[in-house]
Amino acid sequence: GAPACREQAVSAEAALELLPEEPLQGWKTIEWRVKLEAGSQSRILTAGKDEDVPSLTGPFAGRAVFQRQTLSLRISPVSPADSGVYRAEFEDASGTFTSVCFHVSVWEPIRQPHLEAHILHQEQGWCNLSLLCTVPGATNVSYSWSCSGDPLGPLEHQPWIRLQVPGDADPTICHCNASNPGSWGTASTDVAAACSPAAPGLFSIVPWWVVAVSLGLALAISVALVVTCYRWRKRGTDPPGGHVEQTLTVYEEVGKARTSQGPNGTSEATVGGNTVYAVVCAKAEGPSRPQEPQGCTIYSMVQPTRKVSSTLPNSRFLLAPQSPSLKRKRLDPSLTSTAYVEVT
Repeated sequence: GAPACREQAVSAEAALELLPEEPLQGWKTIEWRVKLEAGSQSRILTAGKDEDVPSLTGPFAGRAVFQRQTLSLRISPVSPADSGVYRAEFEDASGTFTSVCFHVSVWEPIRQPHLEAHILHQEQGWCNLSLLCTVPGATNVSYSWSCSGDPLGPLEHQPWIRLQVPGDADPTICHCNASNPGSWGTASTDVAAACSPAAPGLFSIVPWWVVAVSLGLALAISVALVVTCYRWRKRGTDPPGGHVEQTLTVYEEVGKARTSQGPNGTSEATVGGNTVYAVVCAKAEGPSRPQEPQGCTIYSMVQPTRKVSSTLPNSRFLLAPQSPSLKRKRLDPSLTSTAYVEVT
């Protein structure tokens, strides 16, 4: 009968090399053919002993290479669609044919397994947990487990196991090995650390009082910053000290009507009651400091229709049109002149 095909597994994206065990010495030609699992079959190449290998066409063009020294066929990269039976047929000088076949299976590569530990319950100093090992995207995966130290439970060939760990156990490393015919991968975890009370929660890692003190300091710093900013802003809106001035205005009702006499003793004019508006020295408020001498000017309103004789020494009266900016209060329209009295 026909010889059994040799099993050969390879991981996807890797290189497949089909090598006859004992290359024939008297071969004349060799032909590589394939029957894929999808059902199609085709010739890959035909090579003569003293002839160059022609360029390949079809699905293996650019991927298959014939190595004359070993009579092997190398295909790179491969995909799961390349799974099937590959056959090499040798013809010697006498016309005898010898066949060698390979059953090739291409598998998705095993990526890094993902290992999760789940605590089921803890009681009386024991921790019951389960380990789950998964490999995304892989098919036909086999699992095996191993743990250091004393046995913690049955290590079955399945994706998950259950273990019982003592509360005071030393570090115990459990390994999950996932494999298929083309590749394998492993992951590990410390089950004693997974059962430790310090594993879950922030307050198990950092003492609660450290967190409380940190929060208190943060709150105090925030309040101090708010108060400081408020004071700075308030200080910026207040006018600077020493520059606040107040204007003191004196309203005086000058006595009743009276008659004035000239140098010859005769009556010259009668002066009626008038209101005098005087601005007396701007008053500064602020930090106490020596007062500097300031000039003061008194602005008075008098009646222009009366003759006024001055008997005051060192006084000067200047008549001028009334300034529209002068503040008046219930003045008679006949008052059209302003006397500026400069006090020395």
